[in-house]
Amino acid sequence: MFRAIRRAFTEGVSGMAKNGLMTVTSLLVVTACIFVFGVFLMCIFNINHMTSKMANDYQVDVYVSRDVTVADDSVSVFVARDFSFDDAAYQEKLNSVETLIMGVPNVDVSSIAYTSAKTKLEGFLSALSEEEKADYEVPSDGVIADSFSLRLEDYDSKVETLRLLGELKGVQEVLDGKETYAYLSSLGGLSSQVSTARYDEIKAQIKTEIMKLGNVDSQDIGFVDGKEKFASFKEGLSAQELKDFEGLPDDLIPDAYTVKLKDLSIADETIAELEALPYVESVENSRELIAVIDNLKDIVQKISIWIIVAFALVSLFIISNTIKLTVHNRRKEINIMKYVGATDSYIRGPFIMEGIMLGILSALFAFFVSQWTYEGLMSAISSSASAISANIGLMKFADLWGSLLGAYLVLGGVIGAFGSSISVRRYLHV
Repeated sequence: MFRAIRRAFTEGVSGMAKNGLMTVTSLLVVTACIFVFGVFLMCIFNINHMTSKMANDYQVDVYVSRDVTVADDSVSVFVARDFSFDDAAYQEKLNSVETLIMGVPNVDVSSIAYTSAKTKLEGFLSALSEEEKADYEVPSDGVIADSFSLRLEDYDSKVETLRLLGELKGVQEVLDGKETYAYLSSLGGLSSQVSTARYDEIKAQIKTEIMKLGNVDSQDIGFVDGKEKFASFKEGLSAQELKDFEGLPDDLIPDAYTVKLKDLSIADETIAELEALPYVESVENSRELIAVIDNLKDIVQKISIWIIVAFALVSLFIISNTIKLTVHNRRKEINIMKYVGATDSYIRGPFIMEGIMLGILSALFAFFVSQWTYEGLMSAISSSASAISANIGLMKFADLWGSLLGAYLVLGGVIGAFGSSISVRRYLHV
């Protein structure tokens, strides 16, 4: 076995030497073919690398709303009070209003609850921070009316239901949850946004709801303070540019949770779930960019397949013709060996070895050309001061040389062996 391999190797080297210029031409052409194949292969490696890196770094920003729209979905039906009524007469009026409310379509009767003006105000104050309570001017008695709180069965018909409630006898005003909060805030001179204490509850609730989603990495949820983000943004602006932001509130950018996903293939579904969460103002993501990268990867891979096929055929043609020249020069010797009983494998061995060596040598030359070209490109990119060079994120050659060299050697060896096998076949039939 070893002797046969040594003989095939020796005669293969001899054949390459005898062919001279044809061997050099084959080496150059096959080297060029493998190099072009390598260019596309390195593109695929880098696109896969960038896609994987983006997938690992991909995050969704879930912005938290502080607007009164985050208030609960209850409805408050305020009862008009005539202070000439005694307690018994007023209680009779409350009973009458409650009965009328129960008769309005779309009202969830089981949710109707009476709330005195004092209780409603105390409930509102309990949601305020200590600082807000100190600044809040408590309205005098009589400003806030007693009310019935309730919920609706179908919120799509909310406008019509509120109109019907407002037309009931004895009803002073009807406000939904956000309008009630805004009204109570305005009485004490507060902003119509939710209180700091309530806002902290909302943030905690949003985080809890986010963690429940199956495609979210619950161990990697971050928080971005909107005020700090806006301040950081303004630090990078010139004095002239800062003038455009004068007078804007510090909390112009909402607070947000940064969320990483486990499976990007269902990112759209997960983002839709995040957007549907209560108290979420908006969801920002760069899914479109990843889709572009994925499409680019598919295009490059498809092109590469055709490039490989085309240049493999060219390489086969060149190598087969080189081997064919050697075989033709030794055709009489092959005929004699066949007549004395030499097997096909014994005759074919040196020629296949010559083709394999041609392919492997071409692969090695192509590899060193690829290394020189790639490292030159990396050097040019790293020396550039552009933002693109800072974020392009190409792989280092040290990270891809193993896969590249392996692909080169396999391609070169297979093409060489197959091409020489085709050439020698016709001379074995004597």
